[in-house]
Amino acid sequence: MNTKVAVAGMGCLCACGNTVASAFEGCLNGVSNFALPLGRVQSSYKSKFPVFLIPQEQYSQKPDNLTLSQYFFIKAAQQAFNKAGIKPEQLNPKRVGVIIGASVFPSFHCFEIYKNWKKNNFTAADGDGIKAYLSSPLAQWVSGYFGFKGPFQTVVTACASGTDAIGLAKNWIETGLCDAVLCGGTDEIAESPYDGFIRLLVATQERCRPFCKTRTGINLGEGAAALLLVNEDTSKKFNLPCQGYVLGYGNTCDAYHPTAPDPQAYGLKKALAFALKESGLKPEDLAFVNAHGTASPANDSAEALAFNEILPNVPVWGSKGTTGHTLGAAGALEAVLTLQALNKGILPATNGFSIADESLHLIPTIKNTQITKRFAVSDSLAFGGCNAALVLGAYNAA
Repeated sequence: MNTKVAVAGMGCLCACGNTVASAFEGCLNGVSNFALPLGRVQSSYKSKFPVFLIPQEQYSQKPDNLTLSQYFFIKAAQQAFNKAGIKPEQLNPKRVGVIIGASVFPSFHCFEIYKNWKKNNFTAADGDGIKAYLSSPLAQWVSGYFGFKGPFQTVVTACASGTDAIGLAKNWIETGLCDAVLCGGTDEIAESPYDGFIRLLVATQERCRPFCKTRTGINLGEGAAALLLVNEDTSKKFNLPCQGYVLGYGNTCDAYHPTAPDPQAYGLKKALAFALKESGLKPEDLAFVNAHGTASPANDSAEALAFNEILPNVPVWGSKGTTGHTLGAAGALEAVLTLQALNKGILPATNGFSIADESLHLIPTIKNTQITKRFAVSDSLAFGGCNAALVLGAYNAA
């Protein structure tokens, strides 16, 4: 597999910005929309647990026939095409794939219909809603929206979905299945995951503090990120810009626990090692790793163990201190922010961190720092024991 997989364009929106540039600026400044999800979820907990929200002005014009997850991704994808300087219709529709990671949209989009059914209030409109839902998987819908006719796949590996989507997109290009793949992730604040994380006792009422000794848990977030990956021939044919490279991908699955990470991080260690091996790089080549860093005690502990063994002395950035945990979108959003950090030559501080946890043997970034190395890792851990890692390169890494 000698095909170079380049990122021709990327886009995102989240609580700290509605473009790649503004979101990264939010990470550098620690500025986010952190608030209660009033009016967004019908929950007895809604007055107690704030989350990282996309400001309403960013989606106030959303069409009624779209979910927020659909709308967020389309906005991010349009940014990616604009950055690439190409219109979707210019590409060969049969050779463009779509892979999107998600969590809420595939799993809970029918939640209100289900509640009506449980209350014996099921209506004909609810039946039509189920038919529409089943006939329109997210990636298929996005593929049709842009007029593509290549393969499509919705990835639902919980919080690793966005990372897996990018890794699979890389494989589709390398194996010759596609010339280009629109990939990424999207997720929105919804009642089931909101209540679920609270009931799992991993959510916090405070702003999250990745890897901090005083960390008390996770804040959910929402957003989307999209990347247009292309092969060399497509890049040359359309004279596309380069925003970076996807160089390595590793994926494993533990059999430890449905929701808790393996405390020995065996699966994550393997995923990181696989990604590094595929990239041909060594830990000393890396500028940093953008950690999953949810700020839950168990997650940060397992991740620190893996980093200390597989990526010794590599600086660690926890971007969720600014974005929150965007679930199925998280891996894609973090990949975009990782590429932006490499391209700008600056590594942000881990917002929320203040006191070292001696048991972790890891201190994340504590200030915005200039970097010169051109490669980095972004990793994800997820329910179901899913682990995924990407090795990414800056625009000038080739």
